Amino acid sequence: MKTKFQVLLLCIFISAGVFAQNTADVKIVELNTAGFKQKVWNFDSNKSFNRIGKLPIILDFHATWCRPCKMLAPHLQAIQNKYNGKLIVYKIDVDKEPELARLFKVEAMPTIIFINSKTSYKSELGYKDLNEFETLVKQYFFKK
Repeated sequence: MKTKFQVLLLCIFISAGVFAQNTADVKIVELNTAGFKQKVWNFDSNKSFNRIGKLPIILDFHATWCRPCKMLAPHLQAIQNKYNGKLIVYKIDVDKEPELARLFKVEAMPTIIFINSKTSYKSELGYKDLNEFETLVKQYFFKK
């Protein structure tokens, strides 16, 4: 027969497992033009690229009909979860926000923009697997 202490420990371990499995993903925000101007770059007041904030930013220019974009989405979520508080991932639908796509000369999807500098950014085109994507994140944001 189990003691009350053993039952209590069992309950704690079961609860811990349940809570660990239910940990929610950090929400990736879908930006429209107004949100972009508030969070990334107000191109009305600064014609030259001049980003807002200090954390590194990943912009995911995607389309709902784009299969590689859908394949990349879980990788972006994994990166946002892993580096929460160290970088920010934003999604931008090119069909809803063509002006933002033009600003970054996005002509194909997915296009990922890495912003780590106040006045410059790097872009990457096409699907990358999670390892390739994390290598890029480390290269652009966390060089040692």
